[in-house]
Amino acid sequence: MPELTRRVSLLATLCLLISCGGPPPAAPPEPAPQRIVSLTPALTEILFALDLGDRVVGVTEYCDRPPEAKSRPKVGGYVNPSVEAVIALSPDLIVVSPGPGNRDAVQAMGRARLRVAVVPAESLDETFAAIEKVADSAGRPERGRELVERLRARIDAVGRRVASRPRVRTLFSVQADPIIAAGRGTLPSQLLEAAGGLNVVDAGRYPKLGIESVVQLAPEVVLQSRMDMAGGDGSVERAAWTRWTAIPAIAKGRLVVLPDDAALRPGPRVADAVEQLAAILHPEAPPDRRE
Repeated sequence: MPELTRRVSLLATLCLLISCGGPPPAAPPEPAPQRIVSLTPALTEILFALDLGDRVVGVTEYCDRPPEAKSRPKVGGYVNPSVEAVIALSPDLIVVSPGPGNRDAVQAMGRARLRVAVVPAESLDETFAAIEKVADSAGRPERGRELVERLRARIDAVGRRVASRPRVRTLFSVQADPIIAAGRGTLPSQLLEAAGGLNVVDAGRYPKLGIESVVQLAPEVVLQSRMDMAGGDGSVERAAWTRWTAIPAIAKGRLVVLPDDAALRPGPRVADAVEQLAAILHPEAPPDRRE
């Protein structure tokens, strides 16, 4: 009897499929967006690295890389984008990283029925995930995977170069006066560690440090990001540090003002940053033949 019931049920299903013309057709794929607004500098860099720059129709005032991004219409700042300016561009995709300052504006764009992709990007893993999410949202998932693979390969190559070298005790300062350092788990710290460094700051996020604390941490190298990437030459940052000769790095002349902000942006330049930091920390390490 159970076997008969099963056969009757199967027959009924087959009849239903035949009478209805088979299963319903799959929904057509959503068309790839052609007008993209980016509200985060790192995401703007990702879009251009994915060869999608021709679709970018709006950016923030801080989206300065690559140089082509500067020519795109501006829609305000990162924390205060103009909803009206974004709507006027008629985008079919908006990409943005979450932040307390831009939450209200992003919610307003959603209420306006605009398509918004919220893309977290702070750590190295989130950087890779952000690249793939932006590529997926733009309808080019294969490009995202390819870019992530290339970046991982370059970072792994650096790891092989410095694997046998002692880790260099390093302080990564994002601000010189007062001293704000990159703590454990931040993107600069992760890139530093990938380059063969040891972050002397155990705290998370970006703690403010007194000079006494830095002396006790005794970094062998101090990496200083520039406060004014647009016009500064690093002299202000150097002057803030060179008076503190009780710090081993300063006494030995191992203060390095970084030439760009590659280590601060979670985008396609993370591999550039790792290679740059490795050359600073381990100048004696020979290049990997597989690079």
